Parts: sequence; C-alpha cells; structure tokens
Amino acid sequence: MTGNLEAPLSGKEISQALDPDWRASVSDALAQELGRRSAPRVALVGFQAATYFEEVAARASSVVIVEPRQSVVENLRRAVVSQELGKKVSIVVGDPETVKLEEAVDVAVYLPRSVWMMEGPDAAVLAHLRSTLKTGGALIPGRIVQLLELANATTHLSGISLRQPRYSLAGEPVATLSESKHFLTTRFDGGQGSGPAVDDTIIVRPVVSGVVSALRLTSVVELVPGAIQISSESGLRSILVPLREDIDVEAGKPVSIRVRYEPGKGLHSARFSARQLTEEDEPPDLPEEHAVIRGFQDRLTELMAQVDSIGRGSDLDRVVAYTRRPHGDVTRLTALFWAVDEEFRRPLREIVEAFRRKASEELGQTPTDEAVYELMIQVYEKGRSS
Repeated sequence: MTGNLEAPLSGKEISQALDPDWRASVSDALAQELGRRSAPRVALVGFQAATYFEEVAARASSVVIVEPRQSVVENLRRAVVSQELGKKVSIVVGDPETVKLEEAVDVAVYLPRSVWMMEGPDAAVLAHLRSTLKTGGALIPGRIVQLLELANATTHLSGISLRQPRYSLAGEPVATLSESKHFLTTRFDGGQGSGPAVDDTIIVRPVVSGVVSALRLTSVVELVPGAIQISSESGLRSILVPLREDIDVEAGKPVSIRVRYEPGKGLHSARFSARQLTEEDEPPDLPEEHAVIRGFQDRLTELMAQVDSIGRGSDLDRVVAYTRRPHGDVTRLTALFWAVDEEFRRPLREIVEAFRRKASEELGQTPTDEAVYELMIQVYEKGRSS
C-alpha cells in the first residue's frame, strides 16, 4: 500500500486525472488521423503531446519527441525504456519554436494548454511546425477559432489596477453578459498559418443588462474534423482583457467592439475597445434565412468553385486575407473589389448589385457594405472548411 502511494504518477496519469474528457478527445483525434495513414512518422512536441507516445507508437513507424527541458527529457527517456520502445521512439532536446528535425514527419502534434490558444508563443510554435511536415502532412490541431464575450470582471484590487490582459484570479467570479462572438479563425491544416493582423469592428448584442468591464477570450480548437475542444471547459482560468473604461449595456442593444490583434505577438500587443451603439448608428439586421440571401450565397459558391477549378484558389485566399482588415476610410467590400482580378471583378459586382436590388425590393432595406462582406466571408469560410 505504502509503495503504491509513493510511486510517482506518469504524465499520462496526471493528464488523465486533471481532465479526462480533454485527453479522450486528443486520443480520438490521434486515432482518426493516424488510422488513415500507412506507417506514419509522427512528431510529439512538448510534454503534453509526449504523454501520448505509447498509443502513437502503436500506430506509427517512428515517433520523435521534442522537449526543451532537460529534466523532463530524462523522465521521458526512462518512460520510453520502461515500455521497451527505445527503437521506435527518439527524443530531441530543442526549442519547439525553432527545432529542425532530421526527417520530415507525416503528423506533428502540439497541445498547448492556454485558455486562449494564440496567446504568446503558442502561435509561433504551431506556425513553425508546419515546416516540419511532409507534403500532405497534418498538424494537430488543424484549426482554431477565437471567440470573445462581454464580461464583468474585477478591475481594481486593494488599490491596484487590474486593467491589463490577465488570467482570472483564483475564485474570481466572472459574469458574462453576451453570447460568444467569433473574431478570428486560424487554420494550420491548409498552409494558411496565423495569417495577417486583425483590425476589425464586431457587433455584439448583450443577453442581459449590466456593466461591461472586460472581454473574456475563449478558443474553440478543432484537433481534426469532428474532434473539438472548447478551452473554457478545460478547467483552466479565463483570459480577461479589461476595457479602458466600463460601459453600461442593455439587453438586446448592440455594442460595438473594436479588435486590433496581431497573431503570435501575445496579448500585450492586443487592443480591445467597446461602446454602446445608439439607434442612429445601429445597422439594420438582415434575416438569417431568406430566399434572397440564400440565392446570393449560392451564386457566390458557384463563383468560388469556378475560381478553385482553374487553380486560382490561392489567389482568392490572399484577397480574403488582405481584405479582412480595414484599409483607410474604405469599407472591406471596397477593398475586396480593389484586390480582385479584372476577370472576376465584373461578375462579382453584378452578383452584389443584383443582391442589393432584390434585398431592397423584398426585404425593404439595402444591405450595407459590411453586411454584404460578412455574407461573402460566410461563403468563403464554409467552402474552405468543407
């Protein structure tokens, strides 16, 4: 009995005890990705990923573990030897942001545990690992969707200002006043990487009235298609970005959120601000389901398929990346027309103008540039995720 109590827990056992559902979803993702490959070579980067070496080794031709800390490496070596996997599993002592592998791998796995996945070095590690993959290789996770929520959080404690991006305090109640709102998607499964900086305005509608003092940031992590994790459900502390000033909000009344963030630079570079919109500057909502909107998006889907069929999909990706951030005083829709080649500018403009005419006739309103652009982005993201 005493011997069992004193025996150290393995990384796998610790991970399983702290968050069994999280570990199970990673195991499912590994089984799915490795199961569709023949004798893959796999890189497990960082301690969290390394705790899966046994199940990965059972499906892989070879496994390389990358870990920067020498003390952890020694523990991993003992674990590998104890499982008699020394011939299949090798260990490299190196920085995940810069490590160079002797051979490219079919699958690379990195499992950061931050509640906001693109904070600090995590983005740099994931971006670098794409360079370690063979052609057709896969990175786990493949896609990360960033969300924000209106929140009420502590801004002062014993005379100390807490208006800096931070983790929530132990036991700190954080009230959320809105549903989650998407503001950034980062793909690692299609060569896009962390992408350009975000400088955008997002409209959020509170579901309850109250005082908003901060934004809570959350990540939805797609390990592989069908295997999803939500960081706020992992038992870790929230990341909070306080606003410069508190604002009073009313349920159902829109709030404008300005987001300026450069992936990979960390929260110290992020800027978030908010203001309550008045009736005068509140944009009218388009109905979510209407034949006019479906018809517009169907025509865009056909045009996008045409672009991809002639090998111009990467050009479209660059246009979208360019237009996601505002350019001067022009709208993002105007910037899109600037960036599109002449052969597609005319048919695209015809589709947009026809949509506006029908919307005016049948919906009683002419969609703004921003509303049109958002509908177009929905088509693009759905196409790229399929």
